[in-house]
Amino acid sequence: MAPEQRMKCLVQPADGKGPPVVSWAHAVPSIEDPHHVLVKVSAVALNPTDYKMPEHHPVPGAILGCDFMGTIVAAGPKAGDQYPVGTRVCGPMHGSNPGNPGSGTFAEYLVQDSGLLVRVPDSWSDAEGAALGGVGWATVALCMEDSLKLTGTPSRPAAPRADGSRIPVLVYGGATATGTMACQLLSSSGYDPIATCSPASSGLVRKYGAVSTTPYSSPNCADTIRDMTKGSLKAAIDCITSPESMRCCFASLGRAGARYACLEFAPDEWRTRKAVQVDMPMTYSVMGREVKLSPPYYRPEDRSKLELGARWCREVQKLVDEGSLRCHPVQEVPGGWEGIIKGLEMLQQGQIRGKKVVVRVDGS
Repeated sequence: MAPEQRMKCLVQPADGKGPPVVSWAHAVPSIEDPHHVLVKVSAVALNPTDYKMPEHHPVPGAILGCDFMGTIVAAGPKAGDQYPVGTRVCGPMHGSNPGNPGSGTFAEYLVQDSGLLVRVPDSWSDAEGAALGGVGWATVALCMEDSLKLTGTPSRPAAPRADGSRIPVLVYGGATATGTMACQLLSSSGYDPIATCSPASSGLVRKYGAVSTTPYSSPNCADTIRDMTKGSLKAAIDCITSPESMRCCFASLGRAGARYACLEFAPDEWRTRKAVQVDMPMTYSVMGREVKLSPPYYRPEDRSKLELGARWCREVQKLVDEGSLRCHPVQEVPGGWEGIIKGLEMLQQGQIRGKKVVVRVDGS
């Protein structure tokens, strides 16, 4: 294969341990589905899953990365009308994928279903597009629709309660990138996001749609939320997923019909109430393909999840076009491919707070 047909990317090392390495082993992917497009990546956003996946589900040689921003350079026959060559787009991918090791975003090129792409406005920078990406909104969509069974959407908001108030939903970890996305999509869908965060992050979280914030460090956090909601809280999204966060969420929820969505696996011994229905959405399932990870992360192929993702992508697109949805605050790390490695180290060491790490890779 000619050198120009191969691309620069970051992959898991051969021994499955340590930081990712630069590789030219992967060929530029080709379009095999009429709905797919080929994207030249210009910037990527980093997520905790980018270092957790190689650690817990090693796939030596697999391309890493789940959030991207780029420009369409080729399109399938059923995608080109809506997503012509030259369109700036962002979206999600399944990086470190055992079922498709060449599908990550930390690469010069990638192929994705056009139904999962958000067109990025000209007024947005590449860094902002990468920060929006797709993992955040796709995760929240699964939480709302699949895990919590919420019926409101931005285009058809939930009806208010009999007293005129909106249904509250707890967002534990409101200052995380997923937390600010959850607050925005919940608020746009007719719900009142009630968030936990540090006092220093309260202003930020309220700007993203939370109607109230409570310090997670307070020993009375759950009591405050329960009093605020008068025991009526029935839904919680836990963006942290620890014994402490789960305990707080469970104590905040009302007694009847409560549902809890956690973004990581929560073992049974963490659960303080049996009546609460627990679900862990797997973001990669919105691709519609089998998620070939070991239990409890395995998911069978399910095309309905792709349909769910495409529907919510259209909701997100409308909000972006209206200027009513924003990305999480951005922290750019310079250095191109080496910058990604540095950024992952910063994430893993807990050096990033209240920011979405973004790295530009075009021309690097």
